[in-house]
Amino acid sequence: MVDRGEPFRQLWVALSSLYGQALVLVMLTVCLIEVMDNSVRIFSMQGFLLLYLYVGGIAVILCIYVWVLIDSCGSLSSSSSRDYDSEEDSPTTDDAENPHPLTRFGSLKRAHRAGTTGTSFYIRVGAILFGLATLVFSGLEVAMHSTMDATGTSACLSDIIFVHPVLHGLFTFLQMHFLFVNSQVVVERFGLAARFGFMHLAATNVALWVRLIVWESGTEWVYSIHQAQQRGRSATSFLPSPLELKGFPRAEALRAGWTKNATHLTAFAPVSADHISQVISLHECLNANSLGQLWTSATPFLTPFIVQFSVISAAVTFVMGLKVGQRRHIFKGGSKGSSSSCSGSVDCNSSSRGLFLGLLCVVAGVVVIIVFFVVRGDPNFPPHLPFWLSVGTQGSLLALAAALSLVGIAQVRRLSASSSEPPRIDRLLSKASSFGVVAYSIFTMAAGVGRVLEMQRTDDPEDGRAAALIAYCAVQLLHVALQTGMMDELSRRQCSSRGQIISRPGRQIVTCLLCLNGIMWVFDSLVTFSWVSQELQLNFYGVLTWGVISRVSLPLLVLHRFHSCVRLLNAWQKAYN
Repeated sequence: MVDRGEPFRQLWVALSSLYGQALVLVMLTVCLIEVMDNSVRIFSMQGFLLLYLYVGGIAVILCIYVWVLIDSCGSLSSSSSRDYDSEEDSPTTDDAENPHPLTRFGSLKRAHRAGTTGTSFYIRVGAILFGLATLVFSGLEVAMHSTMDATGTSACLSDIIFVHPVLHGLFTFLQMHFLFVNSQVVVERFGLAARFGFMHLAATNVALWVRLIVWESGTEWVYSIHQAQQRGRSATSFLPSPLELKGFPRAEALRAGWTKNATHLTAFAPVSADHISQVISLHECLNANSLGQLWTSATPFLTPFIVQFSVISAAVTFVMGLKVGQRRHIFKGGSKGSSSSCSGSVDCNSSSRGLFLGLLCVVAGVVVIIVFFVVRGDPNFPPHLPFWLSVGTQGSLLALAAALSLVGIAQVRRLSASSSEPPRIDRLLSKASSFGVVAYSIFTMAAGVGRVLEMQRTDDPEDGRAAALIAYCAVQLLHVALQTGMMDELSRRQCSSRGQIISRPGRQIVTCLLCLNGIMWVFDSLVTFSWVSQELQLNFYGVLTWGVISRVSLPLLVLHRFHSCVRLLNAWQKAYN
């Protein structure tokens, strides 16, 4: 069906939305069934579902590219790519500059109208970086599978599992190119197929995140049960456990849902021995060689980038699906969206002090990150030193950013109000990432309060970590409220008078906040994501509960830092022109 004569448009919109929701819920159901204790074998259903998602996503992108190639090439299509439907469909600048359609292979701009989705250039660059990290993860998994022993592989994995990392890497690469080239395009044709295609892409990205949450948390929980039941017995395997490879803290007892009394651990078994043996054999098969152990060890460091790529890809494709069939807006003055942000001169006036203060914070953060990884696990240093480095540094950066945001709110009000609205993709990512920050802070604060109450009840000496954790979360909540409010206000203001252009109120604050959010993004990706920094929460909630909470909230928290950098950089360039 074509866009303008498409009957039952709202029906197809509703059905495509239900299709996307069904894919995510089916993935959640399958992962829960396989990770929980029942008669279903591991990977018996998940393998075919992942195969459908990957192949479907690859097919959607390839079909778009093939159709664009056919539609653009005059020798393969009866209709010329220069035919326009009405008077308003005038050639774009890109058409005038590039008369050869095949040199624009992969771009929807020749088959559809120019971009109006408002996807920032820096979001697209971030998607490329996060996609590269995802490709590294898939490459390590392919290398691990290719070097497995043949007899050991057949005992724990089916042949379909070996195709998954290859398809995941191909899907990621194609999606990276598609988002970077076409994320600003509004699709005006193929309404029915385009809606279901974009919804499949968005649902696939969300489903992969859901799988990561349920599968990793469930298997770690089962393995922790096994370790607790084997405590005091002789080791049956000389391979390092996945929990050790992932850097779990060496806590005295990680509660996994049972009593803390070690004498009852063998009597109380929340999971059957058969299901535990399946998980243990799977981990022993995957970690049988050095490449498998490297892949397991790299998972905690690559996970935040994988999730950020999935969230950004899901948000962009979801917005593109919502705008299918809409007419473009005609922007006067030759505006080309955010793509022009990568060209032209950069005016750094009224930003030098904020820049150097931000660079000083960046250097301090890098030093602390290096020290953190040096002292982590080293018995020559105090055992709680990594915690204090993490919470102290992050709390200080957040307090400084909150204070600057408060000052920035007062200064930004001196700018003139603008009628422009932030793009829908920015509003969607801002709300989702802010939810992650609030969720992580509240759950972490609850863990700190619970720790304080527990120590008061048992008369244990207080080491100050719980109080520091509560203060850190309170500062983080204050920071996200102030900074988000300042960025929302700044996105709707602009310099409009000579005095505003000369003084540029708030630009020093924006520059410093840009550097602060950049170093906090690196800090959260490397340090906060480390299990050593989450020891109190892990002991309070247990492996399963905190595994789910952290895998939902922490990636969104890291995404909030990155998206704040994007919004501040866009404001730094546009609001003060």
